[in-house]
Amino acid sequence: MREKRLKKFKKGRHKKVRRIFLFSFVVPVILAILGYLVAAVIILPAM
Repeated sequence: MREKRLKKFKKGRHKKVRRIFLFSFVVPVILAILGYLVAAVIILPAM
C-alpha cells in the first residue's frame, strides 16, 4: 500500500516539474518565435 502511494506522489512531483519547465521555458520561446515570424511575414512587408 505504501509503495503505491509513494509512486503516485513521485509521479505527481515529476508532472509538476515538467509543467513548470514547460510554462517557464518552452512557451515563452515559442511565443517569441511566433512574434518574430508574424513581424517578418505580415507587418514588415506591409510597411
